[in-house]
Amino acid sequence: MNQAYTVPENWLPGNKTAAVCFTIDDIHPGKSTDHFEAGGDMEHGALGLVQSLLDRVPDLRVTLFTTASWRESTPVPTFKTLASIPYLRDNFHLAKRLKKNSMSLTRHPAFISYLNHEERFECAFHGLYHVHKGLKIPVEFQNQTEKEFLYILREMKRIFKESGLNYSNGLCPPGWNAPDNLLRLMKKEGFDYVASSRDVKSPISKNQLGEMSGLTGLPLLQPCILSYDGLIHYPTNFQATSTYERARDIIASGGLLSIKAHIVKNVGKYVALDGVDKEYMDFLVDLCSKLKAEFGEKIWWTSMGEMTKQINNT
Repeated sequence: MNQAYTVPENWLPGNKTAAVCFTIDDIHPGKSTDHFEAGGDMEHGALGLVQSLLDRVPDLRVTLFTTASWRESTPVPTFKTLASIPYLRDNFHLAKRLKKNSMSLTRHPAFISYLNHEERFECAFHGLYHVHKGLKIPVEFQNQTEKEFLYILREMKRIFKESGLNYSNGLCPPGWNAPDNLLRLMKKEGFDYVASSRDVKSPISKNQLGEMSGLTGLPLLQPCILSYDGLIHYPTNFQATSTYERARDIIASGGLLSIKAHIVKNVGKYVALDGVDKEYMDFLVDLCSKLKAEFGEKIWWTSMGEMTKQINNT
């Protein structure tokens, strides 16, 4: 659904003409000895690859969209018979879920300490359980009532606070889906921003709108403020399959280069094209080096949380 919006004039510091931010989805305490590793191996796993990237590109920051109490075991249905029955399947979980609270951030203090200690990490919200009934398992926010959305938002915040995790008040909804009544509740519940539009295919032009995943009809190259509630919205416009030319055109157009990754590369037969691995991290080192060589100090290397402060405080 298209949203009315305004583009804030002050989203860039006065001495910068474009910006770069990097975000990673699906962070949770899962280890390689669990269903799959999603950050829980810390410096010895996928987040170690991210730290190596940040060591090689010191200006780069990363926002880790973290799930409060992850329960998804697979993004695709495994209860095949049930999944084949229209209407009925919409009322059931179509794959086994992890035990409730097993991945709650409150139960993994070493993981929280690790995230808080790395000053280049910024954490924000990525759902409560990362599951939903029906065929679209990872798309957590779908047809729930306002009361159900309110519970999810408050429970996410409760778990984050009780765990001691440092975080910014932003949400990237799993599967990009952000229903209208969810957005209306977010600002009331103290959220400052949402990242719910992904388009890595549309051609780059200054006024291009996102038309791919999540919210459509919002700026592809700039943050914007949703008119009816004041939430700041950030797009995603670049991933592992994108080219340097796309990144260069975004920066040359005075835009926000918003790079996306997912922490897990493989889950069973499913392969994330933007999953964190050495090849993707090496690609980003090369990308950032070329951008710095071409654009120098014109680029603001930032995070969504830091950009939100820039917009709100100036």
